[in-house]
Amino acid sequence: MDQQETEWTEAPDGWGDDDAVKDESSGYLDLFGNSDPREHFIYKINVGNDTKSMLLHGFKLDSNETDRSTGVTLWQAAPRLSEYLQAHSDLLLQKRVLEVGAGLGLCGITSLWLGAEEVTMTDGDSHVLKQMRENVSSNCKSTRGDGDDIDHSKITCRQLLWGTVHAQNFFESNGQQHYDVILGADVIYTESSIEPLLDTVACLLQKPDGIFVLSRHNKWFSIENDMIIKLAKKRHLNCTVDAESEGILTFHWDVV
Repeated sequence: MDQQETEWTEAPDGWGDDDAVKDESSGYLDLFGNSDPREHFIYKINVGNDTKSMLLHGFKLDSNETDRSTGVTLWQAAPRLSEYLQAHSDLLLQKRVLEVGAGLGLCGITSLWLGAEEVTMTDGDSHVLKQMRENVSSNCKSTRGDGDDIDHSKITCRQLLWGTVHAQNFFESNGQQHYDVILGADVIYTESSIEPLLDTVACLLQKPDGIFVLSRHNKWFSIENDMIIKLAKKRHLNCTVDAESEGILTFHWDVV
């Protein structure tokens, strides 16, 4: 049974700013502003010999909404990860996929279209989850009779806060199943978020063959890859930096 979701938001400078949730004076949509903060993102996804169009609804990168909640826009590491997955679709075929910090849903929906057996898209931010579910609904409608053989019931959106306790609760409520592939794109904003993220990955990643794919574009607060790699190694996760795919780090379990 799914856990009850918690009202929670993630701001660029830290986690769970309750004041940001409670302060209604700077609401998510300024109806009287000079410009509409909303934005539509359109992506072409190569699926085999075909191309599918994805339309995601969110907010502009420089909007007040993004200042309050990082996941309501599309950061540059997400398209980078989507392109990587299209070039390495064998990673996803018939695999159970979990995306952490899924935001608007680009990479999770891409994974479904590329043949994943099951996709669970997660975010801690309750506001982001609402937008994510709308994007999944609009891009993953049942389309019987038009030649689309994708089973859209295999994609879900759930809240997942990071850390061992939260991850264990998620694991228990999810039938105690691990994931073959875990994805994350521009999900590290502060040093304090690195270990909870890696603890979550370590708890939910399938052993011994699971893979965690991390895409980075913005090195927030000068957080270098070496710090992430060192902390991952303490959890028996070894990193490979893909020389041909800028900003892509892949983590595998230590082979004993």
